[in-house]
Amino acid sequence: MSTAELVNQNEPVQEEKNEPKLRKTFFSWPLFKQSVKSTWVLWLLLAVGAAAIFVIINLVVGTKKIFTNIDMTKVTAYVEDENLSWLKLLGFLETMGFSLNRIQTMSQIDMNSVMNDLIYKIAGVLLPMVYVMIVANKLIAAQVSDGSMAYILSTPTNRKKVLRTQYLFLISSLLAMYVVITLGALVSEGIANIILRNTTGAIVPPVGYRLMRTTLYCFGSFMAIFGLSGICFGASAWCNKSNKSIAIGGGASIICFLCCVLGLFGNKVFVAVGVGVKAMDFFNYLTLFTLIDTESMNLTCKAITGVEGGIVDLAWLWKLIILFGVGIIGTFIGSVHFVKKDLPL
Repeated sequence: MSTAELVNQNEPVQEEKNEPKLRKTFFSWPLFKQSVKSTWVLWLLLAVGAAAIFVIINLVVGTKKIFTNIDMTKVTAYVEDENLSWLKLLGFLETMGFSLNRIQTMSQIDMNSVMNDLIYKIAGVLLPMVYVMIVANKLIAAQVSDGSMAYILSTPTNRKKVLRTQYLFLISSLLAMYVVITLGALVSEGIANIILRNTTGAIVPPVGYRLMRTTLYCFGSFMAIFGLSGICFGASAWCNKSNKSIAIGGGASIICFLCCVLGLFGNKVFVAVGVGVKAMDFFNYLTLFTLIDTESMNLTCKAITGVEGGIVDLAWLWKLIILFGVGIIGTFIGSVHFVKKDLPL
């Protein structure tokens, strides 16, 4: 059923007369249902696909003990037992490109932080980002461009109600998507830790810490997508042409994603092991995804649950507030323009 058929001159008016007063004044239930019908297949595919990414990563990578830090105490004991000369050994390592400073840095780095960035800033946000790019454009700009908005506005559904309805749908569908993603991440991580403990005898972190950390990571990813949704929805409300809306909202999303990937090579861990360039860290200042501070979140979760003497670091909180602000401001700017502009109806 098309939008034009749904919001004809008779049926929507009759439905809205029977709606509760708050719903009638705040948003259009028929329009909300139409948005659900037109996007549920895309939502289901991308939600399941995003959750599957977390499940596969946790079950394939999380079941193996991959990362081990350099224990300098054991290295020193080995040198003494083998009657090796530290000067000769260091000279050999210097020749190979491993300076003493690099070795000391490598002994302190946590490769899990790199995995967290890969999962929650890149792999975990890709499909939700695609969903936002497509759906935000479809909710406003595409309907203006194909003439469907004329039928919607010919009913008692005014422009402000259209904006509220479509934005409520976009955010609620995103929230539902991340509920599915978070559940998939939590369940698969729990299974992976059981397998890891039983097969390798490794000591796994406490359940409370794991639950809090994963939930907070997923919430951080959601807030980053929320910020992008404001840009995409604002562009959709601002533009009368679907291609212009996609160019602005989709272009901003792709730039954020690519800068995040490039900025990963400026990560201090990659720089320390010689596969990164410090100057590449510049790209982290050009993307919203860098505001997902997994390191700060991890420290806070450790402090709250009493794991490894972590300290409460709330840097992640103000960064998420910035993402929230970007989402609200982008939506507000586009919405104000949509209410005032001339529409090609």
